[in-house]
Amino acid sequence: MFPNLVGIVNSLLLTISALAGQNDPQYKITPVGFLQMLLENATTATVANADDLRKGLERTLTVRYMQRGTDTDVVDTDDCETNVTAAWKQTNIGAPMFSKLGIKIEDDLLRQLQESATSTITLGSQGANVYLALYQTVLTQLNGLIQKIDKNLLAAQAGNWGVNIASGSSAARAVNFSNTPNISDGIVKLISDYQFNEMSGTPQIVGNGIITNYDILQRLKIGVDNGGFGSNPVNVYTDVNTVSAWGANHFGVFVPGLVDFVDYQRNIGAFAGFKGGSLFFTMPVPVQLAGGRLVSLVFDCQLKYNDCPDGDSGRGWFLLISKRYGLWNAPADMFKQTIPAVAGDNPVPEIPGDRLEGFNGSLHYLATAV
Repeated sequence: MFPNLVGIVNSLLLTISALAGQNDPQYKITPVGFLQMLLENATTATVANADDLRKGLERTLTVRYMQRGTDTDVVDTDDCETNVTAAWKQTNIGAPMFSKLGIKIEDDLLRQLQESATSTITLGSQGANVYLALYQTVLTQLNGLIQKIDKNLLAAQAGNWGVNIASGSSAARAVNFSNTPNISDGIVKLISDYQFNEMSGTPQIVGNGIITNYDILQRLKIGVDNGGFGSNPVNVYTDVNTVSAWGANHFGVFVPGLVDFVDYQRNIGAFAGFKGGSLFFTMPVPVQLAGGRLVSLVFDCQLKYNDCPDGDSGRGWFLLISKRYGLWNAPADMFKQTIPAVAGDNPVPEIPGDRLEGFNGSLHYLATAV
């Protein structure tokens, strides 16, 4: 039994590894917009317990950070007082989210695969020889799992919008897009907000409806048109799942490094290999990013044999594919918060916070069009 388990696992890994470097799009999984944006913009935060996570240990993700200084820390007196300390703060995302998919590979199908095991098909520009049938079965089902992961991440983001300093609120800020430039609205307003919130790098936009249609229109322009503008300096990711998660025509603007997809694997290190009647392993799956670039999204897998057929399943293999993951947003107190005044016999004046108080790098918008 164990040699058969290893053979099936090796066939899966060999096939997926061979296809991961090919350019045939029908054999790649393309994630929906939010997950794609997260994979393309990894966080710059310092993960305090990264070593534990790499070992497959069950831990929450802990991130350490420091608040930047403000002018209230500065005094006008020439003395030797040291009122600023190197104080680290930390936050975590709690328990990881979990998504699982179970696939049956019954003996009848496996016999067909075994019969064709010596037959290969050549794919892609590099001429990779792969066992196509088994890979297709797994890969087509994994697309549903990735959709589920994306929806869970979008739901988590719905409760983690930061304060837009330009509006003073975390509520969706209305932006109107038209083909005529407007100094107080549209793409000008969006980029102005980005700058006012001291955001650096290219704005990363995820959403649906008007904002994605506007981006399509602008990308059709290869130069300056009679309206005075052409392609926009933003990256837009279409995600139809945002309609149900955030609302029609809603979109988010994200700062690279302040929002991240947190990746957990459990079936690694001491937790991989044979356990009872199952084999535990990890399986990388190629994910296509912008410009055709590929990364691997790694899943935990368990392969076991069902030797007692019942009404729903015959004899054969059960492949359980799962993932533990999370969404990390920069903490709400990333910038110093205002300390309110204290009245009474010993009153204390209010100590103003940072001008970016409440900002976390994730801004919520609602697109309109005239």
